[in-house]
Amino acid sequence: MNRHRDDVELLLDHVRPVQARTRMTRLPFFKVVLITLEEAVRAVVGLARGRANLELGDELLRDWWPRVFRSGNASLRARGRAHFVPGQAYVVMSNHCSALDIPAIVGAVPASVRMVTKQELINVPLWGYAMHKCGFVPVDRKNRVKAIHQLDEAKALLRKGVCVWISPEGTRSRDGKLASFKKGGFHLAFDLGVPIVPAWVDGTEGIIAAARLNAREDGEVEVRFGAPIATAGLGKADMKPMMAEVRARILALSGRAAQVDAEVGAVADVVRPRVRKAS
Repeated sequence: MNRHRDDVELLLDHVRPVQARTRMTRLPFFKVVLITLEEAVRAVVGLARGRANLELGDELLRDWWPRVFRSGNASLRARGRAHFVPGQAYVVMSNHCSALDIPAIVGAVPASVRMVTKQELINVPLWGYAMHKCGFVPVDRKNRVKAIHQLDEAKALLRKGVCVWISPEGTRSRDGKLASFKKGGFHLAFDLGVPIVPAWVDGTEGIIAAARLNAREDGEVEVRFGAPIATAGLGKADMKPMMAEVRARILALSGRAAQVDAEVGAVADVVRPRVRKAS
């Protein structure tokens, strides 16, 4: 039985300051760069020692995300972690509007998790190769055919019980609204029959927005997970209804769907995907 509570869990509290600050500064950004470089060195050392694998990746991520939050004295809370069944792999889909979303997801998902990342990061000498060996999945956004084949690596992770986080929008939102979805992550879930967990990451944009370096100190982030949506037995005809279903669930988790839905401005009625019965 999953022992995680279904109420709000405090994962990382503020380092309580004497006097609360809300100033904007670039200092957390530079701290995070240094923190990430330190973890990159550890990954490269692991590669040299033949230790670059999923276990090392989990270790590095467990150390990395709390340090990122503490660099700006931020807190992280999560709701709905009870939806994750130990040993079950999931495709996690959420909004994405800040560089802080990734450490938030890493800290909030109560399981091993990896994300689909830009090919450019994997191309970085040594570090990129070490990241790849530790389970990060590269996707070449400029080459659709190559990207489809690269997602086979994500399938291999899911088969090992590792959760995969994907931004169904394809990139960070610049205005905080949920943009149109791409199909890649849905094909991934459908091909393996892996459940999709909808999620909403709240508060990261207010700390550090897309394409910005200034960060607000003492921010609060909450990740809210919804109930898993089954994909087993679904086919091509179910793709659009499933995309609409996941979108509606993510928007509902935001608590302000009409303000953050870039497509229609509100959650519309959703045609539920049909599950084919096994013969």
